[in-house]
Amino acid sequence: MSNLKVTLYIRITTPEGKRKMCKPVYASRGRLKPLHAADANGNSLGHHPEGEYYLRYAGRTEAVGNDPYVALDRLEERKAELRGSSRADSPTNQPQTVEHKSARVATLDAAITEYLTTGKAAEKDWRKHTLQCYTLGLKLFRESCSKTYLNEIDGDDLRRFKVFLRKQQTQTKTVKKRIDDRTVWNHFNNVVGFLNSYGMRDLIPQSEWPAYEEKTPEAYDPEDVIRLLQFADEDERDVIEFFCGVGFRNGEGTHTEWHDIDLRNKEITIYSKAERFDWRVKDNEKRTVGISDRLAERIKARHKRHPGDGLVFPNSCDKPDKHLLRIIKRVALRAGLNCGQCMGTHNRKRVSCRTHPVCHKWLVQTFRKTWATFQAEVGAAIPTISRDLGHSSLDTTRMYLASRDRRHTTRRTQINAADALFASRGVEDQARVT
Repeated sequence: MSNLKVTLYIRITTPEGKRKMCKPVYASRGRLKPLHAADANGNSLGHHPEGEYYLRYAGRTEAVGNDPYVALDRLEERKAELRGSSRADSPTNQPQTVEHKSARVATLDAAITEYLTTGKAAEKDWRKHTLQCYTLGLKLFRESCSKTYLNEIDGDDLRRFKVFLRKQQTQTKTVKKRIDDRTVWNHFNNVVGFLNSYGMRDLIPQSEWPAYEEKTPEAYDPEDVIRLLQFADEDERDVIEFFCGVGFRNGEGTHTEWHDIDLRNKEITIYSKAERFDWRVKDNEKRTVGISDRLAERIKARHKRHPGDGLVFPNSCDKPDKHLLRIIKRVALRAGLNCGQCMGTHNRKRVSCRTHPVCHKWLVQTFRKTWATFQAEVGAAIPTISRDLGHSSLDTTRMYLASRDRRHTTRRTQINAADALFASRGVEDQARVT
């Protein structure tokens, strides 16, 4: 009987420069953590952007690219093919390509429609925001590409698309601003994922992809947070202290309801609310986060001022207030905490953060990092912090805490000691010269 086993691997480059086959790392619901690897014992080897997925089956090794969704699709296809060939007692188990999909959906427009309706979007049950991102990216690709059929697409089309994206501007009537490099990369990556799902892989090398600068948020200084609170009214303080005290994402805080809060045990549970608000927590991972006694008292006081069992932070229509960050930015402007260097959009006009509440310094993500930093300072374990943040990878949490290590007293002592050593050596060298 033929061997029906199909195994998925990820090939990475080790620090020594060697290529190595490793186990892929799975997240929730059987999905892959993109380009994460583990050793034979399941220990994480971190994120490897250079990684590529491979299948091994029937004595063969097949490259399936670097898209985790495509890799899982190929895995299931090969399993089905081997089962079918075994039932038919076929002498060979030659892998079938996915060209049947391209042939069945001949035009580019038809392929895009299928991908966004009954194809990948339906298979992976994309969140609303994810579907919007892919829809916009494919719309822009269609505008940049004049070809009719899917099998006509080649690497030059992607190169032209990259140039096309860099010329795009935000879609408002009064404000003209080019989209940033990370958005260019996101659109490009989504289109490559679309083409990969139809067997159009490796059309352009990774070295020719758009580049962007990875921005890691820094934790807020305690003095800035204290000043922010001094200039906030009672309801504004509720918003600021809530995000400082739970480490939630913006959408998680927006959709928190009173019955999600257990004041007796001082815990808040966050979970998807698809039916009521058409909203899902990232990675669909329900979690419960403990809160301090002080925050519990503030939440209790807010509930007395705003009784009911609905949203903790509703808008004027009792819907989720999706602009909580604007509250924080307004307080930051009053407190004189804006950087004064960045530009933003206010009332459809490009304005400076010196005079308007548009400073990029103030982000909910940075409050998350501030929360994580102080948790680490008091000795909380990184896996605990990672779980409370809702991270699917410890590497993401470690990145959040990188600035803490750099600013830690021990590290500052090391930096000053190294500087003193350098200065003393310089004095010795100068003495020899004279």
